[in-house]
This record gives sequence, structure tokens and C-alpha cells, in this order.
Amino acid sequence: MNERRAEAAPAAPSLPKRRALVISTTAIGTALLLVMVWLLLVPMPERLDTERAFRAARDCAPGTTATDCLHSVPAVIERTREKGGKTPSHWMYVKTAEGDRPALYFKGDQRSTFEGLAGKRIHVTYWEGSVRYIDWADARWYTAADPRGAYRPFLAWGLALGSAGLGLILIGLWWARGYATTRLRYPWQQGIAVVGTGILGLAGGLLPWLVHGWRAALLAYGVAGAVVAAGCAFAAAVLHRVNARKTTDTVDIEPVIPADETILAGIVRGDVPYGGVLGGGYLMADAEGLSIIPDPNYRNHPKLIPATLEPLRVRPPYRTDPEGLDLGDVCLVLECRDGDTPVYVAATRESMPLVLGALTAARQLAQK
Repeated sequence: MNERRAEAAPAAPSLPKRRALVISTTAIGTALLLVMVWLLLVPMPERLDTERAFRAARDCAPGTTATDCLHSVPAVIERTREKGGKTPSHWMYVKTAEGDRPALYFKGDQRSTFEGLAGKRIHVTYWEGSVRYIDWADARWYTAADPRGAYRPFLAWGLALGSAGLGLILIGLWWARGYATTRLRYPWQQGIAVVGTGILGLAGGLLPWLVHGWRAALLAYGVAGAVVAAGCAFAAAVLHRVNARKTTDTVDIEPVIPADETILAGIVRGDVPYGGVLGGGYLMADAEGLSIIPDPNYRNHPKLIPATLEPLRVRPPYRTDPEGLDLGDVCLVLECRDGDTPVYVAATRESMPLVLGALTAARQLAQK
């Protein structure tokens, strides 16, 4: 038994370098960083310049027709229109004293304030050829053409995409330099990079909407980046120390013989008759053994896994596992032997006790 265990877990496996993964993650990450730079240096400054010009604008002198000043005109609301959905749209159709009939669109939920407005007299204010706001009943409503804060979408998308690009580059660099340090398919180093840059990207996407001003948003993003970096460094140190103490990556799981017939998500791979095309998808575990079925609703003629299959150990997924042996990062792999042939069974951590129990039950029945 000990010899077979040693054969099932070679000390120095041949690890694929995943050059395609390194190239693709680095290239996509670099592209995302370039998009961030473009968003923050091209369209965002243009919106900031427009906002500064709008805030500095003054009322037009009587009789002037300039567009860079605030031109207020009396108007009458002819009708309003509202369209529901995830992002409700609210339209106001007015007729100005100058004979224009602009259609004004308002962002946000204006449903209550739009009721019964037809026929009301208001003032509309133009700037640079567009109505920027209206005044009525001592209240000011800004239209969707309001240039204030128009930089926020570009800053939010830039910071979010830049964070994602940084995460991809870090993953690519780790695979280029650290792939030989572990044979795990889902190494913790990669997980830290994904979680850390994911949190940073979420902060970058939200902060421009939560703080006032782009400088404050960038400052808050920098603080968030420092906190995330410190948290990732601490998590990396703890995980490195924990893993350095481990002498094996074997996961101890007690077999549980199924009391009833249970359908589990599972994959079987190996150079055996039951490890081929149908060796993936779903497993059926019961007190008589483990079977392979192609569909959870189709249980006729299950392919029974023979009692000659001997479980050896449970471990995390490896990059050296057979192709197709993957249920995601939540699965475990059961190394087995059928004679001298290695066989691998992938199942979720919650299902693995039943898989072991069903195989144990089958071997016990065969020995009677």
C-alpha cells in the first residue's frame, strides 16, 4: 500500500510551463492598463475642462446670443413621458418663448416630480447649445446634459480596468517565474492576486461616485491600494508559513457509506473502460458502489465502477492531472489504482466522503 501511495504522488512531476497562459494574461493585462491610461488622460480631462467652464459661466448679457454664457428662457411644459425598467427614463417636452421645442431627458428617478407638470411655466437655461437645467417652483432640476461629474464614468472604468490589468499581469509574472514551485492547479499565490486586485477594482469603480472630486477619488484609491497590498502581503506570509509546515497535501476525509442513492457531480479519468467519454459528468453513489451516469435525470444502465478500483489518497487538483478532470477550484481529486492503472476521480469537497464510502462499500461486498 505504501509503495502504491508513493507511485501515485511523484515527488518531481513534469509541470507544463503554460507559456500561452503567461503570454495571454500579460498581453490582456497590458492592454487594460493602456485603456486605463487613455481614459484618464484623454476623455476625462476633456470632461473636467467642460465642467470647469460650465461652473465658471455667467448669465448672458441682455440681447446677446453667445453660447458660452447661461441663457435663460421662459417655457411651458407641453407633456412628459416616463419609461420604466432597470434604468427609468424621464422626458419633458417644452415650448420656449423663442419658439424652440427641446426634449429634455433627466437621469434618475423623477417619477414623483413629473406628475401633473403639463402646462406649468418654467425657465430653461441653455449653455453651449444644450439645456443644462430648468427652474420651477424655487427648485432647480439638472438635465442629463449637466456636465458636472461627467468625468466619473471614465475615472471609474479606468481604475476598475487598470486594477484588472494589474491582476492579470501579476498572474502572468507568477506563472512565468513561480510555476515550478507548486503543481497545484489553483495555487494560493494566484488566488491572492485575483482577490486583491478584484477588491481594488471594486474600490476603483465605486470611489469616483462616492467622493467629491477626481483628486479625492484618486487619493482614496491610493489609500485602498496600500491597504489591499498590506492585506495581501500579510495573507501571503501566513499562507506561506502554513504551507511550509505541511509535509503532504493529502486531505484527510472519512468515508461515508451512502444510506440512499445519491447523485453527485463528478468526473472519472484514466486508461480504463469506465474512464472514457462517459467518465465525466455525474456519479451515482449508493450502498453497493459507485456508478457513472451521463445525466442526473437519466439513471438507466449506469456504468458501474468495479470493486477493483482501490482508493489511495485525496488531494487538491494538479496541473499534471488528465485533461478534463476539472470541476473548478472547489473540487478535490481522489487518486486510485485499478490494478497497475492510475485512475482519478474528481468531486466536490462535500461529495468526496460519499464517493469514498461508495467505493469502500463496493470493495467490502466483493470480499464477502
